[in-house]
Amino acid sequence: MGCSMRHWKWAVLLLLFLACFEDQIAWGETDPGDVSILEEFRKGLTNPELLKWPTNDNDPCGNKWPHVYCSGKRVEQIQVQNLGLNGPLPGDFKKLTELANLGLQRNNFSGELPSFSGLSKLRFAYLNENQFDTIPADFFDGLTSLEVLSLSRNPLNVTGWSLPKALGDSAQLKNLSFIGCNLIGPLPDFLGGMLSLTVLQMSGNMLSGEIPASYGDLPLQILWLNDQKGNQISGSIGVIGSMTLLHQAWLHGNAFTGTIPESIGQLISLEQLWLNNNQLVGIIPENITALSQLQSLRLDNNFLVGPIPKTNIANFSFSNNPTCQDTPGLPCAPQVTALLDFLGRLNYPLNLAKSWAGNDPCNGWLGVACSGANVSTINLPNFGLNGTISPSLANLSSIVSVNLQGNHLIGTVPAELTELQSLKLLNLSSNNLEPPVPSFGSNVKFSVDNNPLIQHPGTPTSPASPGSPSSGLPGSPSIPSSGSSGSKKSKPLVVIIAIVVGIFIILLLGVMIYLYQRKNNHILYQVLLLYILEIHQIVA
Repeated sequence: MGCSMRHWKWAVLLLLFLACFEDQIAWGETDPGDVSILEEFRKGLTNPELLKWPTNDNDPCGNKWPHVYCSGKRVEQIQVQNLGLNGPLPGDFKKLTELANLGLQRNNFSGELPSFSGLSKLRFAYLNENQFDTIPADFFDGLTSLEVLSLSRNPLNVTGWSLPKALGDSAQLKNLSFIGCNLIGPLPDFLGGMLSLTVLQMSGNMLSGEIPASYGDLPLQILWLNDQKGNQISGSIGVIGSMTLLHQAWLHGNAFTGTIPESIGQLISLEQLWLNNNQLVGIIPENITALSQLQSLRLDNNFLVGPIPKTNIANFSFSNNPTCQDTPGLPCAPQVTALLDFLGRLNYPLNLAKSWAGNDPCNGWLGVACSGANVSTINLPNFGLNGTISPSLANLSSIVSVNLQGNHLIGTVPAELTELQSLKLLNLSSNNLEPPVPSFGSNVKFSVDNNPLIQHPGTPTSPASPGSPSSGLPGSPSIPSSGSSGSKKSKPLVVIIAIVVGIFIILLLGVMIYLYQRKNNHILYQVLLLYILEIHQIVA
């Protein structure tokens, strides 16, 4: 009897112990909902045998099905990457509410992606390199714990789709990979507010527009925006210079314009900078080629000018650019240096950057003419040029004629140009230049006509002071011109005078008629007639 009682006590204690750890021990009671979804997943495959899941078994957690990992009774991970599986995913996949890690990459899953809406515990979702062809609009809703999401290389929505703003609620997102999955439209500005984002890979889509300035605040280490189709990403790459943690910047195969900012030379962790196949202009900044961690720099197929910096970068390519030299470290000819500085002050207009190639400006440079081997003429009227006039033109000692009329030039006329001994013509008319204007010798035909800020072309001037007649400020005296308010005030006075004169002429005519009828004072009649004619001329 005593022995039996001891056995019962041990049995009760064991039951209490097991009850305390019920959630940690699998009892062959995997959540039925999770089992149902896994079975539906298996039935949809054309090659389910690759999973090696047991048949007639409803306990994937307790019996540890291959590729399935649980927390208690709930499925927490599915890892079936690289198995070659074919088929769709279950439509109610989002019922796996405890799912935290999903690895489906590099298979042949196809059809429509099920919605992941509400999978608030999902942290890692690798869906890349499959054949999913549609993504639902609510796919990203409620993924508040998401850290890594890869949908790369899936033919999603062939006509194109855009990232919804709901993705912005995934504040913990660190890695976002959408390579070659038919994204269209501008780069989403809301991504600039995802301050945990370190990897952004969006190559091979149909994205367009400019890189939002807000991206400069991201802690990005990897940025891939290369090889967009269609309109491509364009504009400046200046924002890259603010990404101080950047290791890889792949921007090649787009339509970026402008210069390579020197601020990129401050990215001390940069290892790869690929800018080839764009429309970049200007001179290659030397501080970029001096970056100690930079292993690969690709600048091919742009419109970069000037010298090629000498560098120790192992993988440095710069072919098909209109640089002045083909060998790194060699300087440009002096005339070329002067003209390229002039070009730089005009923001390197693309049509000139394309033409001003090589180390000889007398070899077909657009708008440039030479006398012998020396530049004698710059003729670029009505070219739509924007910027200022470079003092470097004073280094072209043989220049005879400079015609820059009809552009959008601003700033002042460099005083250094007055030192050019050969200069005969300087036409800067119809721009937006401002005083002071230097004085040129009488042998120079100099014109700054039709520059609104310059009052007296050809002579030094300064902006009008407050209160001066030309200042246009309230309270300043001015001389009324035709059509001014002063002339309008004088009109009533003119009308009154005309009426009085008219009455006077009528009275004189009456007197004349009287005298003529009397025929006894013809002399007085003629005098009055002459007087009337004189008054008429005065009034007219």
